[in-house]
Amino acid sequence: MSIQFEAIGQPDEAEALRQRVARLRSSMEWASDAIPQSVRAEVTATIERCDERLALGVEHTVVALAGGTGSGKSTLFNAILGREFAVAGVARPTTSAVSAAVWGGRGDALLDWLGVDRQRRLARSIDQLDDPDEDQLRGMVLLDLPDHDSVNPENRAVVDRVVPMADLLLWVVDPQKYADHALHSAYLETASRHGSPSLVVLNHVDRLTTKDAWAVARDLQRLLAVDGMTQVPVMPVSAKTGHGMDILRAELAGAVAARSVAAEAVRADLVSAGRALAGALSKGADPQLPDAEELVIALARAAGVDARAESAAAVARGASAGERAPMRLSIATVERERLDWVDAATDGLPAQWRRVVAESVLDAPSLAARIEEALADAAWPSVDPPQGWRALFAKATLASAARKKTLEAGRAAVRAVIAPEVVEPTETIHQAYRALDELTELEAGAGEEQS
Repeated sequence: MSIQFEAIGQPDEAEALRQRVARLRSSMEWASDAIPQSVRAEVTATIERCDERLALGVEHTVVALAGGTGSGKSTLFNAILGREFAVAGVARPTTSAVSAAVWGGRGDALLDWLGVDRQRRLARSIDQLDDPDEDQLRGMVLLDLPDHDSVNPENRAVVDRVVPMADLLLWVVDPQKYADHALHSAYLETASRHGSPSLVVLNHVDRLTTKDAWAVARDLQRLLAVDGMTQVPVMPVSAKTGHGMDILRAELAGAVAARSVAAEAVRADLVSAGRALAGALSKGADPQLPDAEELVIALARAAGVDARAESAAAVARGASAGERAPMRLSIATVERERLDWVDAATDGLPAQWRRVVAESVLDAPSLAARIEEALADAAWPSVDPPQGWRALFAKATLASAARKKTLEAGRAAVRAVIAPEVVEPTETIHQAYRALDELTELEAGAGEEQS
């Protein structure tokens, strides 16, 4: 049994996230029984999603257009694309599946992961006829999602599946339904809790006067603040007339140029997992490894090592060496020492962590048997009675040396069992706990990491 966690240097952002996800996976493998089932399922899904996204690289930035019926997502999609993207056999404006455009490439592996049908993909080539600013969108994957408020449950299921996979969410609302409860309660509040990078687009402002458009934008900003999205801007646009599109495209270009949006989306996923895990941990707890040598000494004494050492000392002083019986350990004694170890190792941790440590440490009967075997095979020192007149004057020294060597041999045998069967599993659980606890602090350290 070996420790699963290793010290790391200073990797780049993507590699640091990969290593954090790997530590989270190892921690969950070791300590999953200490995590409530619902939280365990959420964190496991997060691990799989982060693994898959990081495996695909962070060269692409996945931008998902999400919104309700009539918000104009598809029109906005084509306005950003700069051309009409029609899928054969599909009636617009109803969007029943995900469509995608990739600037400057194909990104097939990423689109396969996102579940975009091959007939709904467009490689947006960038040529000399394009505006020079178009190249700033190179690497963007733009998704047009089904309506979140569709009467078709399959459409809503697609939205619910893809939204957590996007690196940047572009929420599209219209002046009539911008306060829709379903959008705010089911999606915007959730995006806020997860820290998902988002922009909010108020479309169809060509239907309003300038004064009314800004009034709606201000009210929408107020509602977003209620949702917890205090740093998310509202961008008034008209996909039909092109009003505000230059500003929106500039925002998208900035996100793509940063090349950190995908990594930030993974990081937001990890922050969300940390929030879910917080309830299974004790704030401020710092589990400490008990004194392993104290356990070794106690079990060696219980097995008769100390008594054997005294006998060896007596022989060195001139006593007759008696016949040695096999060394035995009381299972009850081993269990008492074992549980004392578990109690000390989980001091300050939630109760369920005690069970995890107790199950990771070898059970008392097996531990007693292993120690007895180790003592039977130990390299015990040979002790001879004193001989000659010089030895008679050195009996005390010889006895002390015999006692010390015998204790060392017996304790070394016990230690060889305790280290892999008790100490290392406990240390691994502690490492798992600290890795999970570190995840709960990830949000608090966001400012420092980004500075």
